[in-house]
Amino acid sequence: MRRTLLGIIMAVVFLSFVSMTRAEMVSGQLVKIDGSFYVIKDKDGKEHRIHFNDMTQKSGDIKPGDHVEVDNDKGHANSIKAMKMDMNMDMKK
Repeated sequence: MRRTLLGIIMAVVFLSFVSMTRAEMVSGQLVKIDGSFYVIKDKDGKEHRIHFNDMTQKSGDIKPGDHVEVDNDKGHANSIKAMKMDMNMDMKK
């Protein structure tokens, strides 16, 4: 019984760490830079407010109106890059 309980506790602790390290990519139009936050509107119209700092890696000259892709980890931008738009309005890297 004690081994089973210990196994369950270890599994819960492990799974909580796995879920904490999950990052996601957010892409869309950079609506504005508000202090130390990027405000990005995705293709569904949802606005994402993502924190950035000196550790955020920037690729290109990032300015409002640009289409960007952000590596977002729990509300913090690990990196941001400007994306080019072609005539068909598809985002290209």
